[in-house]
Amino acid sequence: MSLASRTLRNSALVVGARALAKVGVFLVVVLLWRHLGDERYGRFAAMVVYATLAGVIADLGLQTVFVRDVSRDRTLLDRYLGNLLSARLVLSLVALVILSAALRLLAPALFPYTLGAFVLLLTTSYSSLLRAIFYIRGRLGYEAVAILAESGLLILLTLFAISRHASWDAFLWVYAASYLFTCVLAVLVVRLGWRDPIAVRFEPAFLRKLLASGVPLALGFTIATVYAQLDVVLLQLFRNFQMVGWYSAANKYIDAVAWIPQSAMGAVFPALAILSIAGKERLVYAFVKSYKMLAILAIPLAVGLILTAGSLVHSTRGFEQSIGALQLLAPSVVFLFVNNAFIYTLTAMNRQADFTRLALASLALNVVLNLILIPLYGYLGAAAASSLTELGLFLGAWWLLRRQLAALPVISSVARVLASGALMGAVVFVIRSWTLLLVIPIAAAVYVAALVWLEAVDREEWAVVRGGLKLRP
Repeated sequence: MSLASRTLRNSALVVGARALAKVGVFLVVVLLWRHLGDERYGRFAAMVVYATLAGVIADLGLQTVFVRDVSRDRTLLDRYLGNLLSARLVLSLVALVILSAALRLLAPALFPYTLGAFVLLLTTSYSSLLRAIFYIRGRLGYEAVAILAESGLLILLTLFAISRHASWDAFLWVYAASYLFTCVLAVLVVRLGWRDPIAVRFEPAFLRKLLASGVPLALGFTIATVYAQLDVVLLQLFRNFQMVGWYSAANKYIDAVAWIPQSAMGAVFPALAILSIAGKERLVYAFVKSYKMLAILAIPLAVGLILTAGSLVHSTRGFEQSIGALQLLAPSVVFLFVNNAFIYTLTAMNRQADFTRLALASLALNVVLNLILIPLYGYLGAAAASSLTELGLFLGAWWLLRRQLAALPVISSVARVLASGALMGAVVFVIRSWTLLLVIPIAAAVYVAALVWLEAVDREEWAVVRGGLKLRP
């Protein structure tokens, strides 16, 4: 119970900090919509997608191997970190070549701004690597500080750039500067706060060993990243940057909550890695609780987005054309959340090859759906393809984990949660024309009351929650 409570508290700490930070980041996005308009915002969004896709090359699964292995044996920290610092630079230069070629061939209008995209790629990559140390050591208070500080700096830099009437590409540098700040912060904490050395190493034989373990995992995450971003590339190719702007704006509402499962499971992953060698029964327990936790969070979000999409877009002064896309994207929230429980559990079990095959099947499905739906329905087709792909990934992940671990109760374990979401949805449907300032708290209150009334959370789970709230570092 101590491990479960500690893991829950770490998850809540990071999720809470990221929730506050995401409010700030979403404010930045709203400011960009107003400052840039749909076409120029579409250019910015497309460039971020290209940088994200190229950025996968800078990692190749090494960071996940780093967290998994060092969580099990912290004496490996110095060696792993030193080698990954050097490997990341080499891989980032390879990513630069690929990024440049992709922009030249697929988006010539964006090619002159390659340097800004590369700097964003580099700072994002190193920020992620250095902050992984907070997760390994279980000191997520520092991660919370880094998240909030990064968000605050991003807001200030964005306001400054807007006051200077900056062009769309200037905001690539604005985002890069915020990530550079958190790199410096992480180094200061490790070196001055914990007195740990940060020495760059380059051991080719050791890195080859890490790559042998990381590449199968990287293939899976690379493919998953491709199908998550491919729709933007195809929209840009088949249609125009204006449509990219509408679709990317709708996706920002999804992004506003999509970080939750990643943050929560990032904190849970070290515990899953430990339990994966402690026995099948304990790992099944951890998976089911993680899956249910994510479902409890996801279901009301998806229902709320479907029913209040119009009010949400209007209240944030988004693009009117984004409303339909947001409603089509909303169901993907449920699968996006719970799929993280499957993926992180497979990773903890060293089933990288299975995850890679699953991601490849999802990519194939996504490509087919986008090639059919985008020419017919444009950005609305891309939204529908995204939700259908997440459903396909869910079904495939459930089947894989059933084969490798156990027959998991993915429906029965959340049946009462689904019923609670349905009750909340009925209330929201009736009051959906009210102001969001009233709809949101009423919906939350109804949902929580339904969870309690239907006993969707059992006594053991409440005990874990209480333990997580009481536990101290």
